[in-house]
Amino acid sequence: MPQSPLPPVPPSLRQLYSVEAWKAQGLATLDRLAAHLESAQTRAASTSFPAASPEDERQFWETKGAVINDLDRFHHETLVRSNQLHDPRYMGHQVATVLPETALTGMVTDVLNNGQAIYEMGPSNAALEDLLMNEIGQIMGLPATCGGILCHGGTLGNLVALMAAQRRLALALGIDSWQDGIGAFPKPLVVLVSKRAHYCIDRAMRTLGWGAASTLLVETDDQHRMDVRDLHNKLEACHDQGQQVLAIVGTAGTTSVGSFDPLEDIGKVCASQGIWFHVDGAHGAAAAFSDKHQALLHGLNRADSVVMDFHKVCGLPALCTGLFYRKHSDSFLPFSQEAEYLWEHANDQDWWDTGKRTFECTKRMLSTRLAAVKAAHGWGIWGELVDRLWDLGSALAHLVAGRDGWELASRPQANIVCFRPAPHGDMDTNSWNDVVRSLRKRHLAEGSGYVVQTEIDGVVWLRCTLMNPLTEEKDLVQMLDEFAALLPSVMKNMAGL
Repeated sequence: MPQSPLPPVPPSLRQLYSVEAWKAQGLATLDRLAAHLESAQTRAASTSFPAASPEDERQFWETKGAVINDLDRFHHETLVRSNQLHDPRYMGHQVATVLPETALTGMVTDVLNNGQAIYEMGPSNAALEDLLMNEIGQIMGLPATCGGILCHGGTLGNLVALMAAQRRLALALGIDSWQDGIGAFPKPLVVLVSKRAHYCIDRAMRTLGWGAASTLLVETDDQHRMDVRDLHNKLEACHDQGQQVLAIVGTAGTTSVGSFDPLEDIGKVCASQGIWFHVDGAHGAAAAFSDKHQALLHGLNRADSVVMDFHKVCGLPALCTGLFYRKHSDSFLPFSQEAEYLWEHANDQDWWDTGKRTFECTKRMLSTRLAAVKAAHGWGIWGELVDRLWDLGSALAHLVAGRDGWELASRPQANIVCFRPAPHGDMDTNSWNDVVRSLRKRHLAEGSGYVVQTEIDGVVWLRCTLMNPLTEEKDLVQMLDEFAALLPSVMKNMAGL
């Protein structure tokens, strides 16, 4: 018998897949993560934002980090040098304070690594995704015909939704935009969206090839919600200028201030004119799970498509976004790709082959994470999260309003609060903006919490997003006290410049 040309498996590779070694390392890592969570939740560190400057952090990893050859030490350095999102004093970006048990589900899905372009690559995940997108869509008020897909991020979800709108419009006009491109359209396409909307809508239109002029910004009211009167004016202007409206995008929870557009009114406009109605609910669509706050989404049931990020208010690890369609069949609109090694017939509406409906070919087992939350708690846990986080927003606004010399940008509708010390003396807007910016930098260096900033109509505000349900009133008071204590020194330094 001839000798096999295949050499034996190297001992080093066998060790890589050793179950016993992995189990021992896993238990040690779990202990380390538990200690990390306890430290964060008890506010043991001096700050929830331990990062050095970009230059110093790079230098650390280039020098000390480069010689780390031990996994335990690497995990330690990563934990202590990263943002402490489980610290109740972290009040910065719209990033979930991850439900710890979802990391365990992540371990299961990471080990399985069932990608999901076709059913054969991820059978359990494909079936769960189709079922759960319909179930959650109905919770949001969409009809029983609804469905959709999961993808990696709201930016991608919004892009694909507008691709679906573009394809439907093309079919209505009798053109093949998938084959012939945007040049097949007789008129330039535009999208109307609130001026407070996320920049990804503008990015999507540019990505589709329509350029900077294709995103028309609608004015907002004093609560930063889309002004429907100006929407009508913009629609008339589009008609006069020979533009074709691709879609109107309503925002449910703007990134800047957390405001909710009047979805019912926008939906009526879309229905009367046959325009695709898309809702960017990346942050705020989770209010659908709350009996107390679901009225913010009144009119969402009129939407043709909706985006919701489960990796924000719902506490899942990033990225996990749902793109919901009023009609399940619309989820097949954006793409028509031949791929003989994956599927035989590109145009067959096979719900189990999600690669036909997503930008990604391979994607993670996203629906498994949703199913795990449902199995452990039911959807009601997301309602509790919404209620707690929205209550924190109200509490912070109440504290700011009751503090002399401080002001709010607006009354929060959700868990995003913009505030600042009121201008002193006769300082002009630009000068006071510099004070607020400097105050935020000082707090970043010397404070215990983490707060970001935003600019609204040329005015700079401090901005908190309350994402941690374990944050308490004492944390909000401490944060405000720290800013107040730093303000005199900041103003003195600014005056001396």
